[in-house]
Parts: sequence; C-alpha cells; structure tokens
Amino acid sequence: MRWTWRRRARPPCLIKRRDAGLVPAGAAAVMTDAPHRAFAMAVGLLYPSALEPCAAAASARESGELIHPTAEIAEGVTIEPGAIVGREARIGPGTTIAAGAIVGYRVFMGERCYVGPGASVTHALIGDRVTLHAGSRIGQDGFGYDMSAEGHFKIPQIGRVVIDDDVEIGANSTVDRGFLSDTKIGAGTKIDNLVQIAHNVVIGRHCIIVSQSGVAGSAQLGDFVIMGAHSGVVEHVKIGDGVLIAGMAHVKDDVPAGARMGGTPARPFKEWAREVAALRKLGKNGRDA
Repeated sequence: MRWTWRRRARPPCLIKRRDAGLVPAGAAAVMTDAPHRAFAMAVGLLYPSALEPCAAAASARESGELIHPTAEIAEGVTIEPGAIVGREARIGPGTTIAAGAIVGYRVFMGERCYVGPGASVTHALIGDRVTLHAGSRIGQDGFGYDMSAEGHFKIPQIGRVVIDDDVEIGANSTVDRGFLSDTKIGAGTKIDNLVQIAHNVVIGRHCIIVSQSGVAGSAQLGDFVIMGAHSGVVEHVKIGDGVLIAGMAHVKDDVPAGARMGGTPARPFKEWAREVAALRKLGKNGRDA
C-alpha cells in the first residue's frame, strides 16, 4: 500500500472581514462581525455544561447522603456535619472538611489540607497542606462576558484552579477558574481575607497578597511578590520576581523584577514618594495651585 502524507491543516480563524488579509496561508477564515462572541458561542456548543452551575447538582444524592459513593476518601480524613463531598472527588489523608463546606465534582485535594466552614471548592486541583479558610470560594466561574449594545453574552469558563503545596487562602477570598487555561497559585503563597483572584491569573511561589486586593484576568505575578492592602493589578500585566506593590497602589503596566511601586497609577516608589512630599509641602505653604 502506498501512503500519501499531507501537511496538517491549520485551524479555522474567526476574524472580521476587514482583517481577512491577516489570516495565514492554509487557515480557513470564518468571517464574523463579532469574533469574540462567535468564539464564546463555539465554546458553549462544545462544552454546554460550562454554562450551567453544577456544584450542588453533582454533590449530594437524592437519598440525602452528603458524601457521594464514588468519592475517594483516604484514611484519617475528617468530614464534619453538613459538609458535602461530590461525585468522583478525591481527598488525601489527614485532610479536614469543616461543617457546611462543599468539595465539588472531581476535585482533587492532597494530604493534610483544611477546608473551612462554609467554603466551596469546585473545578480544582489542590496540593498538600493547603488551607482554605471559612467562606473562601475556589473554582467558580470567572467574570467573562462579551459586551455589546445587544446585551452581555456569557463566555463559558472551562479551565480549573491549580493550587500548589503550602498555600493559605483567607476567609471570603475568591479564586476564579480559568477560561481556557488554568488559574494557578504557586507553592507557599499566602493570600489574606477578601482578596479577588480572577480567571487565568498565574501567581508564583511564596507571594503575599494582603486584604482587599485584586488581580485581574490573565495577569501574571512572579515569585516572592508582595501586594499591600487595597492594591490591584490590571488584566494581562506581568509582575516580575520580588516586586513590592505598596498599599492602595494599582499597577497598569508590566513591572520588572525587584521594583518597588506605589501610587495610582503605580510608578517607582521613590518617584511616587517625592510627589506625595511635594504635594504635602505645597498644602502646608497654603499657596494657590
């Protein structure tokens, strides 16, 4: 038999008609006035369940049992009253699931973890010695919509949350699942109460994120980054290793490793401090602007 080898075809490309010239040779161009929305609709067709919240539906049985029979519970696991463990979940030895907590469908949790009262964990892969304090929310949909004059079209979220070993997440903090790729939190990172981590965010090892801070979608933090209280990072921004972001500072551009940032929009700390000192001096002199 004679074989004929053909080069693998490139995937189709959703694109506006005015940009058709940008499509590479060999790729099929699908013309649309709203490529972002068209892509979201295609993902919804491929993953229809992603458009419907399913944590509770996959957790308990109609008979009233709170631990699904397909869940794998290792020796030494403590599951307090009212906690729910969903279908095909896996919980490692020595882990505690506190009262009223939810561990959803196919969640994997390693050894000696702690899920606090009322916390919920869905669409997640969690390492060893991870602490999720009371009311924390891990793995819910990210805030993704295609916005237009016709209304806001929901973009299906099909990624996971991947949390490495020795991470601690404070009470009522939230970590959204990824859109296509995963949201990731590196080993040893500590997150305070009331912090928002959006979809597709990647956080490095041993970072500190203090209360009421937020990291927008697809932003990346290197290792040993510190974010002070009320600080924020804009979507798609990259923060280098060892960066210090002062409290109430908001980063809108990429930051190189080792930088110290302050103010809104964030700028090098010394520059921001000089501006603050100059304004204070101007105010004390009582001069008109």
